[in-house]
Amino acid sequence: MKKCGNVGEDMGHKYGRKVCLRIIADVKEYGMAVAAVLLYAVVVNLVFHAFCPLVIFCGFPCPGCGVSRATLCFMAGRWQMAWQLNPVIFPIVLFAAYFCLCRYLLGKKVGGARFFVVIIFVLLFVVYCLRMYRYFPDRVPYVYTEDNILARIFPFYEQILHEWGIL
Repeated sequence: MKKCGNVGEDMGHKYGRKVCLRIIADVKEYGMAVAAVLLYAVVVNLVFHAFCPLVIFCGFPCPGCGVSRATLCFMAGRWQMAWQLNPVIFPIVLFAAYFCLCRYLLGKKVGGARFFVVIIFVLLFVVYCLRMYRYFPDRVPYVYTEDNILARIFPFYEQILHEWGIL
């Protein structure tokens, strides 16, 4: 016969097992996609020294530029630097926490996920437009990358950008 003290331990163990099984199920379902993104990241960083397809192709930052670096700064507790790189990291982190709480800890469907994702994309676009207007091309991550595919293929690409007043 089990003692009362073991009941809480058994419940905690069962709960922890359920959480792990939910995570494992997602890894099995989405593991190949995550592996493909990681492979892409390694290859393009080795070849182009960048991650963003827009930066690689045309040299311009995208609405998500700065989010990866902001994530690393956020995780390191450097919140002011994270804000400077891309302030949308804060709603992204809040949504990620909500997602993990619902999906893994509570084992429930993530309510309103599409709504939150749309809001995050709108915020990314609004912040991008404001920051491109204010900071481009002088403040990281809103800078022009000269080593891009269009500039390699078309020698007149940057000249056109200068003539149009973009650079």
